[in-house]
Amino acid sequence: MVVTPTPTDLLPDNFISISEQLERNVANFPTSNALVSMEDGDSITWQELWDWSARIALYLRNLGIQKNDRILVLGENTTEHLILYYAIQSFGSTYCTINTDVNYNHLIEMVDRISPKLIFIEQGIGNLIIEPKRKRKFIFFDDRRSDSDLFTKLSKLNSKNLYHLKNAQDDHCVICFTSGTSAQPKGVIHSFSNYQAIAQHQLERWSLDNNDRILEFRSISWASAHMISLNPTILAGATLLFAKNFSYSRFVNWIEIYSPTIIVAVPAVVNMLLEQPIKDGKEVFKSVRFISCSTAPLMADAHRRFEEIYGVELVQLYGMSEGGIVAANTPGHRKIGSVGTAGMYQNISIRDEDNNLLGPGKVGEIDSVSAQHAYAYLYAGGKTEVLRGKPLRTGDLGYFDDEGFIRITGRAKDVVIRGGVNISPLEIDSLISQRPGVLEVVTFGIPDPVYGEDLVSWVVISPDSKLTAKALARFCDKNLPEKKCPKSIELVKEIPKNARGKIDRKAARKSWDNIHQ
Repeated sequence: MVVTPTPTDLLPDNFISISEQLERNVANFPTSNALVSMEDGDSITWQELWDWSARIALYLRNLGIQKNDRILVLGENTTEHLILYYAIQSFGSTYCTINTDVNYNHLIEMVDRISPKLIFIEQGIGNLIIEPKRKRKFIFFDDRRSDSDLFTKLSKLNSKNLYHLKNAQDDHCVICFTSGTSAQPKGVIHSFSNYQAIAQHQLERWSLDNNDRILEFRSISWASAHMISLNPTILAGATLLFAKNFSYSRFVNWIEIYSPTIIVAVPAVVNMLLEQPIKDGKEVFKSVRFISCSTAPLMADAHRRFEEIYGVELVQLYGMSEGGIVAANTPGHRKIGSVGTAGMYQNISIRDEDNNLLGPGKVGEIDSVSAQHAYAYLYAGGKTEVLRGKPLRTGDLGYFDDEGFIRITGRAKDVVIRGGVNISPLEIDSLISQRPGVLEVVTFGIPDPVYGEDLVSWVVISPDSKLTAKALARFCDKNLPEKKCPKSIELVKEIPKNARGKIDRKAARKSWDNIHQ
């Protein structure tokens, strides 16, 4: 039976607007830092963020910007970009962003798809999208402490009130894009209500308060950073510590200077810290309550080894640009190898190919109905597909254990059918990654004249490892049923990844095809 959502499934409890959150933080802790750049030490208090937001609101009001008008911001993780992120939403219009590392043709189409009323561009990257045939209003921003055009203008404005539009909860607060590779990325339209629901989830699941300092080094052009760190920071009145990207050489210095209580990481960073362990790691991480890990699967063996070396808890969660935080572990109560229990407002079910509900231990596709769901997809040409109000099929395969923890077994589209047997490549990846010396692994299907499909695993090993492909094959033979053993295991120097650093099975398969044609 398909879950039929009710109105209470689609709206969060105790909604509070971004402008109200900002004003509450100013009233409670005006001189506490809201934002701190770990790269240059630049900081801004909640009062200062309010001041800039008030000026930006007046500026946008004078330009005639209305509810659901789209304002595109292109830039890296800077104080100025973050001010614009919060201020645009506090005003009540729609903040839009694109990761500028995507394919150039995709970038141009994505800008056209958004059709923004106004574009703010960080100095140095504006030439990416400025073309004579496109008549758009461009405003450059840089360092507010310099003679930057935008912030110089803003500093001359005098606004005593934080003006905001009278938004409904279902007005649009953010438009961003999924991480596409060769395919055109999907645009995702978020409402104020669903972003609030996600922030509430984070506040509860992580027990956040204004004393927390959340370290974020992932690009704020992805929804994941908004959901996991930016939105919970303002809801809790916490401090966001940010950098443009992860830096192994500066990571320890950041922790020692700024004493984060939470670090938001991805498996690639966890694996890097395992490959090159930090000296006196347990002492370095003494201020850290826990480290979040998401975006891609983290193998259980790597999880255990990290906690043994550094003495800090890794907490996995599972989210989607369009689905919010689907499931998450709780600090102090989590299961290694699991992505946790259903997130706040998430009504999750596991279903088979015929949409039949499956019980604990049965693998099927994960779907949910939730107040965390985005409003709609935004496709090329401006066409939208409404998501709220119907079950979202995630495309991920998994199952509930007896305690309600979810374990993901792979992607439905990645399943390899070998001689009638359905095989999840992630299962093979997980096994091979248990061998010491294995840094990364990707398994994918290839055509086979007898079985229809067969399996190939590409493996990256550490420079000092003496592992061989034959040794890994013997390990698989010993630990897997015959039909699940890879036909071939190949040692490679690197594995294809997409723009967000996720292992890309489709690209690996394509590379294999090119090599073996």
